[in-house]
Amino acid sequence: MRFKWLIFNLMFISSTQTSVSAQPQIEQTLITMEEAISRALQMNNQVKASEYAVERANWNKKNAWTQILPVISLNSQYTWIDDSTFALRDFSRYFQDPNLPFRIQQTVFQSSFFTYFNLSVPVFNLVLINRISRANIGQDMAEDLNESTRRAIIFQVIGGYIHVLKQKDIFNLQKEYLELSRLNYEKAERLYEAGRYSKTDALRWKVDFQQQQSVVTTSQSNLRSGRIVLSRLLNAKQGEFFKVENRIPSELLEESERLLQLGDMELLALIQMDDEKLREVNADLSAAKKNENLSLSAYRNTYNSYLPVVDLSYTYGWQENKTINLDSYSPKTLMVNFRMPIFTSFQNYTQLKSSYYEYRESQENFYDKLLNLRYILTETVNKLINLKTQKELSRIRLEFNERNYRIVEQQREKGLVSNIEFVDAKLNLQNANLDDISNYYDFITGMVELYYLLGKLQNILEL
Repeated sequence: MRFKWLIFNLMFISSTQTSVSAQPQIEQTLITMEEAISRALQMNNQVKASEYAVERANWNKKNAWTQILPVISLNSQYTWIDDSTFALRDFSRYFQDPNLPFRIQQTVFQSSFFTYFNLSVPVFNLVLINRISRANIGQDMAEDLNESTRRAIIFQVIGGYIHVLKQKDIFNLQKEYLELSRLNYEKAERLYEAGRYSKTDALRWKVDFQQQQSVVTTSQSNLRSGRIVLSRLLNAKQGEFFKVENRIPSELLEESERLLQLGDMELLALIQMDDEKLREVNADLSAAKKNENLSLSAYRNTYNSYLPVVDLSYTYGWQENKTINLDSYSPKTLMVNFRMPIFTSFQNYTQLKSSYYEYRESQENFYDKLLNLRYILTETVNKLINLKTQKELSRIRLEFNERNYRIVEQQREKGLVSNIEFVDAKLNLQNANLDDISNYYDFITGMVELYYLLGKLQNILEL
């Protein structure tokens, strides 16, 4: 029995080790903000897709140029006609008398071959020329969209990185208060059992301890969610986990300190620029303007459908007879084709009106995006102004609550304050710490958002 029990234990341990080793290993990587941005610009799917869109627009531009170049084709055909049709079309059989002063060559064969080269050149076709213009605009728009995507990813990575740092600090702070609440709760339980605390005082500390446990759980979930968002931006693989370095680049910290020194009107002056300048600095707005230009070009192109089209075609072929020797005659044909639309069942007119309203739609979308950007810029600056004031207020509140907590703690040891007053002082200090952490990171995030909208973010970080 002992032997069987030993064998069972060995099998159980072996199966447990096998199941543990079969679990996917989590690879933890410490990453800085600069490294996170670099990885996102290389690995993020949105960035890759926008880069492919630029390549596609580039080849579309080349394709538009090829439309006005000559086209040469080699064509070969074989024809067979039935006996009755052949008899009706072949007149040479009626002139077979050798006494006739002339001889008619046979030109119709029941089986015939015809091989020829054909050269086609567009001479006058404004639709093709306008297509080149549209392809150029499309390439510019794709490049602007690519730049807009890159800037958006940089902004999201920086914001996600700062959010993780913020949640880490909040989580660590909450854990400290949880430990403090646990010690106070255990002390209250001992005092209650010793008859020095009432049941109400002991329950008060128990409620505080339970609240801190709930807050810590929520903070840990927020931190986990922040890491998931950042990992998604970095295209993390299965089992890959990123640990952020507890450091914000000095360039961002120095710039945030500079903004803190600016007055309210100086902050508002940062966004005072005309429409053209704003379009130049904001890649997303620039892309929207290119889309408007593209719609305008498409609208103008519909007028070209009313114009004539001239093509030049030259054909050089070999023989048409019952063999494939190609040793008879070589027909040469030069043809100028002139096409002028007279009535197209209102197809051109309906297409013209559709293109016009498509252009007006893109125009309104551009101005809506412009006004929306100005609104967001104003809201961002207002947020910075408020955060600047709150940051100073939270610093003073933190200093006050730290001093007040130390005083209340000393008075509590002497029995001069109640248990509830001490808990309130602790909660006030905790909230002051949380406000200070939030205002610190929120101001940096607001500055990052402002510079992202103004197209200055990559200049600060020298990306």
